[in-house]
Amino acid sequence: VRCEAHFDSTLPHRLRPRAMDSSPASAAAQDHGCRLPILIVPGFMSSALRVERSEEQSTWEGKRIWLSLDKLGLSAAVAAATRSRNRGPDPGGADESTGTRSAFRVAKATTKGLMQHFDAEQPDPDEKDDGCPQAHEPLQVFRERCLRNSWVNHIMLKSPTEEMEGVRLKPIEGLEGIDFLTESALTKPLTSVFSHVIEELKQVGYEEGVDLDAAPYDWRFAPSVLQARDRYFDHLRVRVEALDRKGTGVVLLGHSMGNKTIMYFLRYMRANHGQNWLDTHVHTWLCAGGPHLGAPQAARCTLLGDRMGLDAFLNMQEGLIMAQSFSSSPWLLPIGAQASNLFYVRRQGALEIRGLEAGLPGRWISSKNKVVVTLEVSWGNDDGRTSLRSSAASSFDGKKALYDADRNFFRFCGPAELPPCAVLVAIVKEVGMPKRRIPLCHLGSRACDCVRLAKEAARGRGGLGVPRAFSVEKSIRELWAAGRPDKDGFVDAQLPLKVDMGPSGLFQFGGSVRFQLRWRGAAEVQTSLLGVARPLAETRIGLEAPRVCHAKGSIVYDRLSLSEAGGVDDSPNAPMQVWRKYYEGDPLYDETGSQDAPPVKRVVAVHGVNVPTETFYAIRLASIRVDATQRQPVFVLDREAKICPAASNGLRMSGGIASEIPGAGHGSGDGVVPLYSMNHVREWARDVESLRVEHLDKAGHREMLCDARFHKIILDVATSPPNVA
Repeated sequence: VRCEAHFDSTLPHRLRPRAMDSSPASAAAQDHGCRLPILIVPGFMSSALRVERSEEQSTWEGKRIWLSLDKLGLSAAVAAATRSRNRGPDPGGADESTGTRSAFRVAKATTKGLMQHFDAEQPDPDEKDDGCPQAHEPLQVFRERCLRNSWVNHIMLKSPTEEMEGVRLKPIEGLEGIDFLTESALTKPLTSVFSHVIEELKQVGYEEGVDLDAAPYDWRFAPSVLQARDRYFDHLRVRVEALDRKGTGVVLLGHSMGNKTIMYFLRYMRANHGQNWLDTHVHTWLCAGGPHLGAPQAARCTLLGDRMGLDAFLNMQEGLIMAQSFSSSPWLLPIGAQASNLFYVRRQGALEIRGLEAGLPGRWISSKNKVVVTLEVSWGNDDGRTSLRSSAASSFDGKKALYDADRNFFRFCGPAELPPCAVLVAIVKEVGMPKRRIPLCHLGSRACDCVRLAKEAARGRGGLGVPRAFSVEKSIRELWAAGRPDKDGFVDAQLPLKVDMGPSGLFQFGGSVRFQLRWRGAAEVQTSLLGVARPLAETRIGLEAPRVCHAKGSIVYDRLSLSEAGGVDDSPNAPMQVWRKYYEGDPLYDETGSQDAPPVKRVVAVHGVNVPTETFYAIRLASIRVDATQRQPVFVLDREAKICPAASNGLRMSGGIASEIPGAGHGSGDGVVPLYSMNHVREWARDVESLRVEHLDKAGHREMLCDARFHKIILDVATSPPNVA
């Protein structure tokens, strides 16, 4: 194994001497007889896709969709760039607050509430898009929303093996499919993938189709599906043989997940065409940024949700749905021992509420309007409060509101044991207000609603609807103790309401919010919700993981493995179900991370290093309104967690994300793939004839493709004499 070469990183890449100007390898590259052909295999989301067939958008056929900002609605990016980057509430409608908001935020929430409220036709934001413009929605915004929805429908998958109905996408072939992701002159430079590598190779005489080619693929599918659906690995074999005209063997250049693809290809060829084919046609595997043991970031994106770099266009819900629809997502999940130390979950209990309905005295809310209920839990002891909002009532006659049970199951996650001072309150809100015939009455009504909205915003409950009635705070323990549990452990409960009659300060008592509730302590949550029958904190022999703690010493974190965290969702197409069927069940894939050396003679591994890189996560159960019609994350990042001082060497935690950071005596990965995952190639030293490892200091995962140091290594490998490792 050759020693790592640490190149000087003090100069910007564009100012460093070009490797081909002075390197002996560059001089040799001018001799066509010494050049080895190169086949490039790109990584996840790095192959451009075009629309082959679309029943929904026939004008898109034959055009690029990944990545096409025009099909996403370009001005959405401009609008998103002007939004506040303050952290929003948790998924599922949770809105947590631990103190008084600033006057600006209160005013902002009040204004937003007014805009949402003062229209009787205002739709419920949880309702599915019906394809019609929303009230007062500019036509351009409506068109871009339709384009975005259609784009998402084209990119996401119906199942691990199928695209959506009426949609067929194909990768763009050749170097055109891997140079840039977009075609627009405005955004093209920002979406470079292999363009700099291709440019360097062409400058020394490489020609596409002669001694340089690429093998783009549909990165949404698992490897076995790629073969069954597109015969990708058979076509890859044909490409290799076509490039190997002189019998020197081909350099397989992979980046990121492209290296997982190459590894699968090598095993596929050994199983179907024998080791002799590999010895004849594959000279060297040049592996750049290889996630050989996976990448924790992939687990975060798949299980917790992520916008995948498209923050200007996608919300978290769309990002989660897309990521979990791809059967390729589990391909990048961590494997081996590291998968056992991936998550630290806060030990919590859960208050669950179902069967919601509300009865109001008189007709204080118009039957033409929509009614929502906000439930708020205050845990006491400085543990803050959590608010969850229902969907709009499925039925309302002016007095009684009923709610769809499939869309209104509330889960409030709090302390491990129910505090004696925990209380519950309900607020009934009206969405939409018909105009009064008398202008003065209309103006007065709106002024009163402004006051109500300002009060709600000050308490951190700003949002859809104006409060019309609310309950007094009721002890959760009293509600729990007053009923008789049914077979599921729920008890019947109700909160009496009082109706706000306006600026007079008077209230009319009557009506109530009725529901069923149950409390689950931390031990029950572990066994029932998380499906873990053993104590989570038990020691795993041989695994020493960093400890996570909280400013409050009473809050405890337990280690949770990837399979345990992913196993909470047991639906047929959930990520861990896809993992078991398409990866653990695939004889060509090694999910253990051991004894996995590739069946080739020469491996050159190039790693970006000393960039802060995600390694594990502190999480907690999400307080959400569970909607059976939508895919929702069970966990969210715990932004209050921190690394214990005794285990902080080389680690930093921010927002629940623990990253390895470079320092004395320890390094870090490339910003995406941890160092341990890339350095796994060292385990292959005894099984391959030649193993060379190069580290590029401060080179990021994607940025390394533009790095002159990386280009020099490619030329050095590709211009070696055919019989030299």
